[in-house]
Amino acid sequence: MEENHVSSIMGWFRQRFGKQRNDSDQVKPCKCSQTCSPGHSNTSSSVCSSSSSSSSLKSSISAKPSASDQPLPSVLSSPFRSSLRYDVFVCHNDEDSDLAQSLASFLEAPSNGLRCYLQERDCPAGGAVSTELLQAVQDSHCWLLLVTPNFVKDDWCSYQMHQVLSEGPMSQRIIPAVVNMPRSQLPLELRFLFTVDLSTNKEFGYTLVYKTVLQYLKDMSEKKKPSSAAQSVG
Repeated sequence: MEENHVSSIMGWFRQRFGKQRNDSDQVKPCKCSQTCSPGHSNTSSSVCSSSSSSSSLKSSISAKPSASDQPLPSVLSSPFRSSLRYDVFVCHNDEDSDLAQSLASFLEAPSNGLRCYLQERDCPAGGAVSTELLQAVQDSHCWLLLVTPNFVKDDWCSYQMHQVLSEGPMSQRIIPAVVNMPRSQLPLELRFLFTVDLSTNKEFGYTLVYKTVLQYLKDMSEKKKPSSAAQSVG
């Protein structure tokens, strides 16, 4: 009789507390990849909301285009620009090669897209230097003269400068980029031309050179476009 009574009490305990444990096992934590239901606690909802917002923010940041993804100016696709092989012929003294290469790297960066001629890089081996340089001058839209104390003492730089001046005297195509040179010490042929100062802020000077080349290409592309009157006659 007593054993039956004890068994009855133990059965009641198992039924009572076993049910509570089963109910608690059915409650699962909120997964951030799922939408929180009203039955979840406020803390779980906050965690889900915060994680979702963080994921959205990361996605928006990663989707932001970089500078190299920006489209190039439309003038770089113009027929006039394609008519010559180079955009900029860079004339410099051998002692200033590092500065010339730094400037060319900036202009040729994917985000800028210009084509530069550097003698030490682009002159073919075995070719006559004077002939190759003259061809490069004629095959370039603009000519950049990297005027330094070394430049003004170099007869070869003087020769290239006069080749450039003979091709386009007093034109927008000539860009003297000056380093540590007062105007009074510039070659006489360049003293009355607009110059770009690279002495204090190279990055600003590089950007100014880039904008000058683009402006020339834009102006000439507009001039080379057939007029509407000519198109209607055709």
